Amino acid sequence: MLRTDTLESAIRQVLTQVGICTLEELNERLPYSSWNQLFAAVDRLTRDGIVTLQRPGSSGYLVSLAPRQPVKAGPLPPC
Repeated sequence: MLRTDTLESAIRQVLTQVGICTLEELNERLPYSSWNQLFAAVDRLTRDGIVTLQRPGSSGYLVSLAPRQPVKAGPLPPC
């Protein structure tokens, strides 16, 4: 069984290389993981805001890295 953090890292690496791909293409690029493992990892990454899922049509989903959000700096604490 593939470790969760290893699979999530592999998903991020693939998406860094290809940009956007379908879930099916992602599954083909990561043949050492099962469909269930891949789907669960993409679900976790989506909930954590690391990847986004889009459904452009009636069939299939597109997966991509989520745009980075700028870090908002708050006021500095007094010295």
